[in-house]
Amino acid sequence: MLGRFLDYFRGMVEGELVSAEPGQALTDCTMHGISLRNPILAAPLTLRFTMTKAHWKKLQTLSEQRGETCTMVREWGLKVSAQRWKSRMPFWVALILISMVALYLPKRVLFLRVEGNRQVSDREVLEAADACGLHFWTKSAQIRSEELKNSLLSLIPELQWAGVNFSGSVATISVTERLDAEPIKDRQQLTNVISARDGIVVEMSILGGQAQCRLGQAVRQGELLVSGCVDHEHRIQYTQADAEIYALTQHGIETVIPEKTAEKHYTGKTEKSYSILLGRKRINLSRNSGISTGSCDKMIERITWPLPGDYTLPCNLLVETKTYYTLEPAPAPESQETLEDAAVRFVKQGMLAGEILSTNTRSFQVNGAYTLKMTSSCREMIARQQPVKLFEGDYTDE
Repeated sequence: MLGRFLDYFRGMVEGELVSAEPGQALTDCTMHGISLRNPILAAPLTLRFTMTKAHWKKLQTLSEQRGETCTMVREWGLKVSAQRWKSRMPFWVALILISMVALYLPKRVLFLRVEGNRQVSDREVLEAADACGLHFWTKSAQIRSEELKNSLLSLIPELQWAGVNFSGSVATISVTERLDAEPIKDRQQLTNVISARDGIVVEMSILGGQAQCRLGQAVRQGELLVSGCVDHEHRIQYTQADAEIYALTQHGIETVIPEKTAEKHYTGKTEKSYSILLGRKRINLSRNSGISTGSCDKMIERITWPLPGDYTLPCNLLVETKTYYTLEPAPAPESQETLEDAAVRFVKQGMLAGEILSTNTRSFQVNGAYTLKMTSSCREMIARQQPVKLFEGDYTDE
């Protein structure tokens, strides 16, 4: 192994020597200190051999003196490789730069996106994230999901939950908005935390109460996870149980879309009808004010008659405009992608917080419809608070 390395470092040559007396040529080479390795008689007057690059120059000089022909078949070694690398220098430079970029860029945030929001705009969430330190070119390792969550919830009161996931250079901010009429929590009321879905517990953060489950435990829907009754051996404390418990869950979804749909093609025919609404009684003024026998879009305009003092008469004029159309069959959109997108959206809407880890889909076509069955493996928050009544009905001590 060491000899091969030294040969590669010094450089090697494979050559051919054409001589009228090959045996005498070998003897003269030995007398002049020229070492030929593995000499073979490739032809009656042709010797093939390998040798170092330094001895090759001596052999060329000796061959000229003897009137022989010396030809190099090929050359290899460090110098030859360096010359080849030099000719491909732009390639190696580009390869090094691409390798550095591939190793460095995934540690930086290049793209941000927001999911789960409806009322709160993407811009508002991104501006709040920027104020919390999550923006373009931020090191993903410097972002702490729990700290970012607390900061976003304090900056945007409309959010109920927030989190961030990194996938390469993409940071996805997942949020859950509060319900429009979310009741104010009564901190004095005793509550338990129960499981909203079957799953295996993988993460627990107990904020109040006594845990009734542990990591790795399989729980059923409705099972008690955290109790509001805390046993302190000599006394029992009643409190409001609260926790964030994540579990591995599965969602089975079946979606169906017809193979063909019907599209509206407007005929250009329109009709207007008039009627008077007097209180709850409607008086038709046009003959065509009845139920339409064709397919049409209806637009109703209500005209009121105001009086001084911001009062209006209890009498309105209704103008009904009908625009007729015909239904013609049309191919459905990309059914596979449409069904998968609908199933994924349904699963995400059903989770208070979490993410979809993997999906397994099976689609088939039957009876003129595309059907897709999808099983999603998720990591979601299953903890839900449930009020508890200590005493139900009348209690008497006999």
